[in-house]
Amino acid sequence: MQGTAARLTTAGALAVAAAMTLAGCAQGGHDIGDSVTTKLNGSAFHGQLDIRATKVERVTARAMDQFGLDPKGDDAYLAHFTVRTERGTFDTDAVGDLANDAWGLRADDRLQAGPELDAADRNAVLQDACPFDRSAIAEALTSDGTADVCAVLLAPEGSTVEAVSYLRAAPVDEGPEGDATITWRAPEA
Repeated sequence: MQGTAARLTTAGALAVAAAMTLAGCAQGGHDIGDSVTTKLNGSAFHGQLDIRATKVERVTARAMDQFGLDPKGDDAYLAHFTVRTERGTFDTDAVGDLANDAWGLRADDRLQAGPELDAADRNAVLQDACPFDRSAIAEALTSDGTADVCAVLLAPEGSTVEAVSYLRAAPVDEGPEGDATITWRAPEA
C-alpha cells in the first residue's frame, strides 16, 4: 500500500482547504435512510441518481491498521450508501463521481471531504468492510440496479459527527444544480 500515507496526507491538506470553503454549507434536512434524487455536478452522466445514506460507523484504530490505512490521528468512519439510476442511462465514466473524495463528513460544524482513496488502496479486509468496486457499480447503475458504495471518512479526533454528505451534486428538488451538497444527519456514530 505504498503511497496510501502520502495520499492521505495530501488529501488531509486538501480536505482542510475544502472544509474552510465548505464550512458555510447548510446541513440539509435529510436523515440517514432518506432517499434523495440528484444530478451529478459536472459529470459525464446527465441523468438523475437516487442516493440513500444507510449507515455511519466509527472505526477503531486497530481496524484502520487492518485496512492498511493510517488516519494520522483523526477519528475514522465508514459511511455506507446505496445508489440507483433514477432517470437517464448511466455513463460508466461517471463512476469516479462516487469515489471516496466525493463524500464528506460534518463534525463540529465543519464539512471535510473524504481522502482520495484509489481502488488499489483497498485491501481485501477494507473491501469487505467498505465496498467500492468500480465495475460492479457501473454494471448495477447501467442495468437499473442498485449499487452499494462506501466511503472512508475522517474527522478531527474527539469531534462530534453531525452528518455525512455527497459533495458533487444538489438535490433535484432543493435548488439549482451545483448550489449545495446533499447532507444526511447522522445518528450517534
